[in-house]
Amino acid sequence: MQLVRYDAAKQAIAEYRTVDEVKDFRDKALAIEAYAKQANDYELERDAAVARVRAERRCGELLAEMDKAKGGRPIENRSHDSTGFVAETKTLSDLGITKDQSSKWQRLAAVPEAEFEAAVSQPGIKPSTHHILTPKEDPPPRMDAVALWFWGRLLDMERNNLFSRSAESLISEMTEAMQQDAHRLLPKLRSWLL
Repeated sequence: MQLVRYDAAKQAIAEYRTVDEVKDFRDKALAIEAYAKQANDYELERDAAVARVRAERRCGELLAEMDKAKGGRPIENRSHDSTGFVAETKTLSDLGITKDQSSKWQRLAAVPEAEFEAAVSQPGIKPSTHHILTPKEDPPPRMDAVALWFWGRLLDMERNNLFSRSAESLISEMTEAMQQDAHRLLPKLRSWLL
């Protein structure tokens, strides 16, 4: 059932020929996404997000193909359609699209198909235009937990002015059992440090 809905939405978006149609579909998907979030229906929210992102990509394709409106020059804002009819070229404002949205959606349309499909089909992740357009950074290398602990102890020793005192003066403040452990472990520490 879900695959049927997914394919139907994908097909519908691909068949739209005007920015107005796709933008209307996108706005409805956005509303469903918001409703699903409030209803705690993650599956519906994710499906609506996928439909919205697909619509934004299709908007970007159509925007890239459109004649650009030349603000303030009505004579130059006319174009001929396939029937020879003269029509005014719509501005982004007429379409209810911001310059930022237009830019992002056109960049989204330029994402290679395989990369786009991989991004929207990642399980457990709600796709977004920002998520797809943001370059993926390699995670920082994992640090060895023992090395991190050792570094922390060195900083603790410095913070507590340990290096200004002698080891023997510190050992003399310990209980007898602690002193035995210190005398047993200090030679190991010395040989490890050298």
